[in-house]
Amino acid sequence: MSRDLHDNIGSQLTFIISSIDNLKYRLKDADSVILDKLSSISAFTSTTINELRDTIWAMNKEEISVEDLQTRISNFIERAQSSKDEVQFSFSYKNEGLDNFAFTAIEGVNIYRIIQEAVNNALKYAQAQHINVSLFTRDSATYSVSIQDDGNGFDTLNATLGNGLANMKKRAQDINAKIEISSNQPGGTKVLLES
Repeated sequence: MSRDLHDNIGSQLTFIISSIDNLKYRLKDADSVILDKLSSISAFTSTTINELRDTIWAMNKEEISVEDLQTRISNFIERAQSSKDEVQFSFSYKNEGLDNFAFTAIEGVNIYRIIQEAVNNALKYAQAQHINVSLFTRDSATYSVSIQDDGNGFDTLNATLGNGLANMKKRAQDINAKIEISSNQPGGTKVLLES
């Protein structure tokens, strides 16, 4: 399945990007609105390729080490930083002495997707200047993930539970983890995931 996703869908998405780049070259004198739209489609397709790679990464593993998850999170943070120069990102982790700690593939992908959703929410809605992601393990069987921003915050009691927040809660439930979303207006938002 993962090989089919990579070989078929991955190559088709790459072909789309190549075709769009070719169109942009041929239409270099076209209206800026058209060129902007083509650039937007190309960027969206590139994001889709990254999402596909993340899914394939999880599908190819029976378990995911702390180091593997840290690498995947670091790559995501780097991509987010390159797309938003005005936002300061940081990623910290502590796992001294826990070389044998591992997540199941389902745990790893759900933790990763919760981090993605929290960071994307901070970028889209919070107008945050700083976003910090922390991953730490307390012992060989428990972990905590914190995603904190200094953005606008929101009223957690009266907020409409959008798909993003609902998905994070469902993902936490699927891996028997606790998730707490706290926010202050102003003062930012913190998402804390704990096993």
